[in-house]
Order: sequence, then C-alpha cells, then structure tokens
Amino acid sequence: MRNLGQNDRIIRFIIGVVALGAWYFGVVAGTIAVISGVVAIMLIGTSAAASCPLNSVANINTMSQKEREEHDAKGISYQKK
Repeated sequence: MRNLGQNDRIIRFIIGVVALGAWYFGVVAGTIAVISGVVAIMLIGTSAAASCPLNSVANINTMSQKEREEHDAKGISYQKK
C-alpha cells in the first residue's frame, strides 16, 4: 500500500544515490560504508515502491491531497489516515 508522496520519494532517492555514491567511490570506509550502503538500498527501495513500512506502522502518509485524488481516480490503493 502506497504511503509516500512524490516529494518524499524524490528526496529519499537523492539521499540514497548520494549515500550509495559515497560508498562506491570510497568516501566512507569500514562499518560506516556498510551502513551507508544498507541505508542507501533501503531509501532507493522505498522510493521505488512508494511505500515505507515505518510510515505504515506510524500511520504516516506523505501524499498530497491531489495525489490521493489521482490515485482514487485510477483505483490505486494507498494508506488513508
């Protein structure tokens, strides 16, 4: 079930790419590199899926009213507050 708005998805994707780039280009090393890689994959994954399990548990939906209306019109399921 979707619970991430477009702006949230873009921000998560950018932060994920930056973290992944930091790991790939050796800006970070050791344990920090592993943590950076895992966080990057999680952020990019939640961005692609438009769903965050932590947001679901906390009952947070960052979709705008316009996005909700568009999803309703298309019959796409999303988390309602």
